[in-house]
Amino acid sequence: MKRALLIGIDHYPLNPLTGCEKDTGRLSELLARHGTGSRSRPKNFDVDILLSEVDGPVTRLVMLDAVKALLRDSAEVALLYFAGHGVFDYSTENAVLVAQDGEDMQTGVSLSEITALAAKSPVTSVVIILDCCQSGAAGEIPATGLSLLGSGLTILTSADRQQVAQSTRNGGVFTRLLLTALEGSAADVRGQITPAAVYSHIDQSLGAWHQRPIYKANVREFVILREVSPRVEDEILEQLGAWFPSPDHVFALDPSFETDIRPGTEDDYPEEVRQVNQAVFRALQRCNRSGLVEPVGAEHMYHAAIQGTGCCLTPLGRYYRDLSEEGRF
Repeated sequence: MKRALLIGIDHYPLNPLTGCEKDTGRLSELLARHGTGSRSRPKNFDVDILLSEVDGPVTRLVMLDAVKALLRDSAEVALLYFAGHGVFDYSTENAVLVAQDGEDMQTGVSLSEITALAAKSPVTSVVIILDCCQSGAAGEIPATGLSLLGSGLTILTSADRQQVAQSTRNGGVFTRLLLTALEGSAADVRGQITPAAVYSHIDQSLGAWHQRPIYKANVREFVILREVSPRVEDEILEQLGAWFPSPDHVFALDPSFETDIRPGTEDDYPEEVRQVNQAVFRALQRCNRSGLVEPVGAEHMYHAAIQGTGCCLTPLGRYYRDLSEEGRF
């Protein structure tokens, strides 16, 4: 059970925005389904969308009731996304997600209210993603700036507590990077995308003169936000321990592993040996392209096979070998 509430508000009476509702719709399409192409696990989050243009005025009460509904019942993951105006209320030392019914642009749902609801929620993991100004105060103790996150809570915001969230007519800069991360740019070798990986992708995409995204978490395990096609399938990763009995083992190669048979060597290896070795070599080449395996004494895997040297694990490859040995897949 994975639920997501996505809120996008463009139609503010005093200071309207453009792009928040489009961002929300794009994000909904990504979160609703995995990108693996697998028919066995196509669905991801059960998404509910709250848009100012479609659903009428998104008042403070409407927003708060929607957040309460998101967090009320047990689930594996509950995700809240907000795109709209955000302000830091200095009278209460708290950030506020601005609703449509505030004449002073201060009325809305405070982040302290949301984190308090999350702390009491039976949901195992709560993820809050905010694309609004001054959202970096989320999860802080008022007037101190100290972080106070309940167990299982992850917060990813577009800007620090004093910063403006940049946007264009087509949407927020932060959400544009969030979408590319979820499309696969932040995926690991297995095709899994976590909030931490999303933050890393966004952080590296923004320079020192840009808004600075904020990441806060108090979790025992990472949430998988989305899955895309893996660069290396688990079936291959599970073989790393067999191919490399020790982390520093060199897997011996010879010309029988390469499909490009040199003239005069057709009878050097039986056909059945070639078929087995070439299947292994294709898998090792996948690992090589993903930075898990590297050729020894040669620039390319092809030359390592033709020259009869071998290949070995990279530090990342040793990490996945250890996971395989421990049965983590």
